[in-house]
Amino acid sequence: MPSVEDRATLRGAAVVLDDRPVLREVDLEIGSGITVVRGQNGAGKTTLLRALAGLLPLSRGTRTVRGEVLYLGHRPQLHRALSALENLTFFARYRGLSADHVAPSLAAWGVTESRRSVDRLSAGQRRRVALARLEIERCPLVLLDEPFAELDAEAVALLEAQLEVCAERGQSVVIATHAHAELTRYRTLHLVAGTLVP
Repeated sequence: MPSVEDRATLRGAAVVLDDRPVLREVDLEIGSGITVVRGQNGAGKTTLLRALAGLLPLSRGTRTVRGEVLYLGHRPQLHRALSALENLTFFARYRGLSADHVAPSLAAWGVTESRRSVDRLSAGQRRRVALARLEIERCPLVLLDEPFAELDAEAVALLEAQLEVCAERGQSVVIATHAHAELTRYRTLHLVAGTLVP
């Protein structure tokens, strides 16, 4: 079981995909605040986040998470035929939340075409729509896979500010990335060939 301070833990966690070990004996404790997981392409960062989210079965070990999880992966995870407003309204209602904050949150992220179908937005705008979920859903555990991808400088600044807000609220945020030196002020873990190293 996680301690009072830990929102999520993996103990001796291993993941095998297509008969290939991707995570190997991972021990991880995630408390409140921001944790950055760094590693080269193929190191297992995405698999680690998906294992924490419960989206992949562990072949060995245990996973414990307290509270709801928001996982934002490489893809924005939006229904392209729906508008930004309709997509985020769906996510809010799925969690039993009011949709009152959807339009203001999209506006705060600079999404002015909130009634346009997502397939007509640029990749950067779709990423902004997905990231607006951070303010709407406010889950205790937030997992972000390369969240800075496709963002311009303005959106990068918005995301950095939102991360600080999440930390101040006591949320646990895990960011998987192989770049972005500006994140060095946060707790940083390194993943090499599926193993966490100091």
